[in-house]
Amino acid sequence: MQEFDELKHLWQQETPKQFANYTPDTNKAATQTKQKLQNEQLKGSVCLVLTAVFIAALAIWGNFNFEHWYTYGAMALVSALCLAQAAIMFYTYQQVKQIDETAVPKQHLSQWEVYYAFRKKLLRWNKPLYFILLNLALGLYFIEVMAGASAQFLLGFGIIYFGWMIFAYFFMGRRLLKKERKRIESMIQELKQLERQFTE
Repeated sequence: MQEFDELKHLWQQETPKQFANYTPDTNKAATQTKQKLQNEQLKGSVCLVLTAVFIAALAIWGNFNFEHWYTYGAMALVSALCLAQAAIMFYTYQQVKQIDETAVPKQHLSQWEVYYAFRKKLLRWNKPLYFILLNLALGLYFIEVMAGASAQFLLGFGIIYFGWMIFAYFFMGRRLLKKERKRIESMIQELKQLERQFTE
């Protein structure tokens, strides 16, 4: 979420008087921020597609000789999750791309406001759904992979795995999500204040 802070800093650098003579198509900093967001989402989308293809290729040509269909089904589910996340990131890329930096300031700010509202909604449902489905897929995969492991190994692995998942979701994940939401809400409020300044 570093881009949110960069954009916030960009708007804060200008005074209302300077914005009165604002020429959108010459604002290179805003264009660079937009380009950085686009690149991040597009590259992430491409990487997830490649990951999905790699996992699918392992399932088809990896010669693992799994006995149960659900083990391959778990690999297929992980691939599908990667593709779904890639689609979400590509959609986000399109949302950023549609922001017109040559528009008048009021319209430009409105477009950023819509984008941040979209990000806020996305963060609310995407994280828990992805977490549940990913752990379901891994759980199915581990059934056969861990079938020959000793009880001590399974106990140790289970404690580490579930401990990390609980920590990542209920502590790290919620903390990061709360921080991101605060940044988005703060940005939306500042955009509204700037919009009011443009109309004065």
